[in-house]
Amino acid sequence: MAENPLSSRAWWKGDGVAGKPKIVINLSTQRVQYFKGKELVGVSPISSGRESHGTVTGSYSILDKDIDHRSSLFGSYIDKEGNLVQGDVDTRTDPAPPGTTYLGANMRYFMRIVGGIGMHEGYLPGYPASHGCIRLPTKMAAIFFKETPPGTPVQITGESSLAATESEIPIGEDNIMDVASAEPKRAAKKSKVAAPESKPATKAQPTVRRAIVDATKPSFFNWSRRPPRGSTIFLNE
Repeated sequence: MAENPLSSRAWWKGDGVAGKPKIVINLSTQRVQYFKGKELVGVSPISSGRESHGTVTGSYSILDKDIDHRSSLFGSYIDKEGNLVQGDVDTRTDPAPPGTTYLGANMRYFMRIVGGIGMHEGYLPGYPASHGCIRLPTKMAAIFFKETPPGTPVQITGESSLAATESEIPIGEDNIMDVASAEPKRAAKKSKVAAPESKPATKAQPTVRRAIVDATKPSFFNWSRRPPRGSTIFLNE
């Protein structure tokens, strides 16, 4: 695999590197760092637990792995034809509607850390949004799953409330662009589109005030064009 298969926001250069693996997850930066020995060989963005389902911090290790794991707590209720009836359910609090069955949320490349919390493939909206798990982009989840044996140490630090908002990463997305490099391109595109519609600046026109002539008495003068001298004129703002 190439040294940096993705952009600077997520990369891997651990193929052929010796040393015991170690995973460090920082909730404040929403990043996971992958070490082999003392060498940093991989970095990836994550989406950790949202405010009501915060990810635990502390020192743990990978307990087990399941490449096609599904959640036993969070998922959806579907009908007999497989159509969605109710999504984002918690089986502990949301009873199944009549005639439906439970389908656990897809958590491919799952590596359990503690309890029901683990690292797995998932949608990254650009901020902490999971039920406590560590969501990874598809490509990085696959790499980490392949490289990580059970028993690998996992250190979780930081505070998710300090995390900045970033651009989203859909499931299956390979080209994980760096936020800083993406913004100027979008700005340039907008400028290019707007240019043909721009018009040359026009000279500012003076403010014209309406003049009302006081004609309380009949007059033989024609005032349709110019009021006669001595007429009273009121200027409305």
